[in-house]
Amino acid sequence: MQGSVKNKLEIIFRPNTILLWILLLLVLFFSSRSVAFRSVDNLMEVLRSCGIIALMVLGVTWIVASGETDISFPEIAGYASMMTALMVKNGLTWGLAAGIAISTGVLYGFLSGTLITRFRFPALIATIAVGSLAKSIANMINKGQPLYLMNIDPSIQFIVYGKVFGIPVLFLVVVIIYLIAAWIQDHTTTGQHLYALGENRTAALEAGIKEKRIIISFFALSALLASVSGVLLAASFSSGQPRIGGSFFIDGLTTVFLGAMIIKAGKPNVIGTLIGAVIISVLSNGITMMGVPYYIGSIIKGLLMITGVAVIVLSRKGIIK
Repeated sequence: MQGSVKNKLEIIFRPNTILLWILLLLVLFFSSRSVAFRSVDNLMEVLRSCGIIALMVLGVTWIVASGETDISFPEIAGYASMMTALMVKNGLTWGLAAGIAISTGVLYGFLSGTLITRFRFPALIATIAVGSLAKSIANMINKGQPLYLMNIDPSIQFIVYGKVFGIPVLFLVVVIIYLIAAWIQDHTTTGQHLYALGENRTAALEAGIKEKRIIISFFALSALLASVSGVLLAASFSSGQPRIGGSFFIDGLTTVFLGAMIIKAGKPNVIGTLIGAVIISVLSNGITMMGVPYYIGSIIKGLLMITGVAVIVLSRKGIIK
C-alpha cells in the first residue's frame, strides 16, 4: 500500500511536471490576493497577452534546442511593428504592409544563420549584431519615436482582440500553430535532426545531418515569427514601437528556458514554451493587479530563467533525465 502511494506521488511530483505546479500555484496565489485577477475577463486577457510572446519565441525554442542562441527576436519584432506602421501611413493596406514587414524581417534571420554557418560567428555575437541592426533601422524610420496609426484593419483587429466562445482568438490561433509545431518537432525527421544537433553536434554531423541548412532555416523561421508578432504588436498598440524589444527580451528567454522543465526534461520544446508563456503572462498580470513594484517581477523572472537554464545544463550533463 505504501509502495503504491509512493509511486503515485513520484508520478505527480516528477521533475518534468514542475512547470505545471508553478503555474497552478501562481494562479491560486494571485486569485487569493486579488479579486480583479480571478475575474473571467482578466483571465482571458492573460491568455490573449501570452499569445504574442508565445508566437514570438516559438522559433527561438528550436534554435536553443539545437544548441544555438538567438537574442535578436525582440528587436526584429520592433522593426516589423515600425515597418508595418510606416507602410500603412504611406497608404498601403494592412495586408500589404504586413507582407512587406514580415518578408523583410525574415532577411534578418537569414543573415544570422549565414553569419553562424558560413562565417562561423558565435550565435550570441551574430544575433547581437543582427538585433542591433534591426533596432537601428526601426529607430531610423521615425527618428526613434513611435509611429501612431489612426485605423486598424478589422480582420487584424479581430485576431488581436476578438473572441470565440469567450476565448481570445489570438490565443486559439497560437494554440493551433503550437500543435502543428509539436507534431513537426516530434514526428518528422527535421525534429529528430534538430535535437541531435543539440545533444551531440559532432555525432550529428558524422551521421550526415545537414547542419547549415537546418540552422539557417530555423533562424529564418524565428525571424518570421518575430516579424508576425511585430505586426500584431502594431495592431495591439495602434502604433509602431521601435523600442519595444527590451520589454520582451527577458520575458521571451525566460519563457523558452522554463519550457525545458516539462515534457522533454532539460530540452526546450514547443509545448513547454507555450506553458512558459502562460506562466510569464500570469506573473506579469498578477503583479500588476496587486500593485507590486515592477522590479520584483523582474527578480522573479530572472530566478525562473536561472532555474530553466540550470535544468538544461544538468540535462546535457546527464544529471537530469
